[in-house]
Amino acid sequence: MNLSNQKSFLELKSIWKDEHMFELKVIASNAYFKGETEVYDQFENVADFAETLISYPKNDETLFYEAGIKDDYSYFSMKYYPIDKNGHIGVEINIESNVSTTYRPEEKNKLKLEIIVELNAIDNFQKELIDLVKNEDGIAILFGNDNILDN
Repeated sequence: MNLSNQKSFLELKSIWKDEHMFELKVIASNAYFKGETEVYDQFENVADFAETLISYPKNDETLFYEAGIKDDYSYFSMKYYPIDKNGHIGVEINIESNVSTTYRPEEKNKLKLEIIVELNAIDNFQKELIDLVKNEDGIAILFGNDNILDN
């Protein structure tokens, strides 16, 4: 497998819902690592986070979103932070596999990676998150810089 062709991205896809919650399939990748999980949350939480992404960054602030419970059944988090004055944003992504660790904590797969994104990628991602919430279905993708540079 040639990892040099792998692109950086974060994909959130609604795969199940009821009147109280929904399930997101999360796939994250950079040039070196890739992982996925499925995690439960409420549409309101995603909408609230999407609102914080409007006109980001403001005053070098850091934004954080998480779903699930760390070191429990499944977990996903993303942290946004400016890394320079040229509009590059770092996104740290943490995912944990959706397995119960009743018997052995070692069976729990965990992944932490970073992707670097441009401001316009965050704007597009924010709009897709809002659409996902409004429709209670869909996909939101945050593309890393290596996707933009190769196009």
